[in-house]
Amino acid sequence: MPSKPLVEGDVRAVGRGGDAVVETPNGIVLVPGALPGERVEIALTSSKRGAARGHLTRVLRAAPERQAPPCADALRCGGCPLMIASPELQRDIKRSFLRDACRGLPGASDTEIEWVASTATLAYRRRARIAWHRGTIGYRQLHSKHVADIRECIVLVEPLREAWSAVRECLASSLQGDGEIQLQLTGADRVVVDLHARADQTPELFGACDALSERPIIAGVTLRTNDTGGPATWGDTHVVIPMGEGVALEGPAGTFSQANDSINARLVDAVVELANATGLRVLELHSGIGNFTVRLAAEAKTLVAVEQDPRAVEACQGNLKRRGLQARVAVGDASQPPKGRYDVLVLDPPRQGARALFEHSDVLPGPKRVVYVSCDTATLARDLHLATAKGYRIDRLIGFDMFPHTAHLESLVRLIRV
Repeated sequence: MPSKPLVEGDVRAVGRGGDAVVETPNGIVLVPGALPGERVEIALTSSKRGAARGHLTRVLRAAPERQAPPCADALRCGGCPLMIASPELQRDIKRSFLRDACRGLPGASDTEIEWVASTATLAYRRRARIAWHRGTIGYRQLHSKHVADIRECIVLVEPLREAWSAVRECLASSLQGDGEIQLQLTGADRVVVDLHARADQTPELFGACDALSERPIIAGVTLRTNDTGGPATWGDTHVVIPMGEGVALEGPAGTFSQANDSINARLVDAVVELANATGLRVLELHSGIGNFTVRLAAEAKTLVAVEQDPRAVEACQGNLKRRGLQARVAVGDASQPPKGRYDVLVLDPPRQGARALFEHSDVLPGPKRVVYVSCDTATLARDLHLATAKGYRIDRLIGFDMFPHTAHLESLVRLIRV
């Protein structure tokens, strides 16, 4: 079998996915594991959708910000591609993503990018999504569907690390086919395990889930299959998420929550500040179980919140009721929100962004302020172009390092109507 060709090149930047952008005599090649300013040797491996890819074979000139990763699996699991970089370089790389997303748009050149760093860079994640393939449990490798056999993850809070070990011990020999497992902290020190199997499972797995639920670290277990019936459950699968104001958020197993509690607290504060909703009519889209809703409802004159997951809507209503707050929380399509007059729009869409809302909704233009929380700067860039074309301009930009060592960035942008 012929060997893969080796080429040398200089790293120009790190892209949104965490791969280095390397200039070579063969053109641009995307390579994991390299940093800006380095000269590297790479083996060319593939070309997909017009992008050539390679494998790092040697670092010929290392960047001064390169550091040894504290995790032995960092270079093979793909979850923390920036763990090889200093915190300062990680910050600069991620800030560049937000800067590029806003480049050339009204207000962007006059608006400084503010930065909120995580107080912890290890043991910070309160939830994790892992995968299994037959008996192998771990994270998927970078640019691959292959599941790497990972035994622990040092960016998880200690209860999740203990639960990971319990899952491996109790379930690995009984799992069939492929699937995903979500580990989610509930309260301060216990974990809810949510399994979603793509293939039919044997009775042995049900017995193993029962045994897993008896472990002290495990609050409850949920098993979902492709059957049309409801999930099988053991123990208490309700998730309790402590909030800074003292009253916890509650939601069902598998409910979305931000992964970094300390950064999420800063994010919620910033959303409330930028919305400045006192006495105003507010529309919130993708409200989930109420991460922002419970704070916005305390200030707004009226609040309409839209969420497509009925379970999350029910949980959000309960979280408002426990605080003595009122809002209209509806199950619906966030791209077609209820018609009405709104002063402020707050949205926190999934990675796909909110293209349909900005292109087709009758709500926009209308609100004098739009507060946009984004987990993907590529779709954010597209949506900001659409929003500014409708008469909005950027006046606040904040990056939140929700996921240290990864290439993911949580961004907060405020747009004001011109």
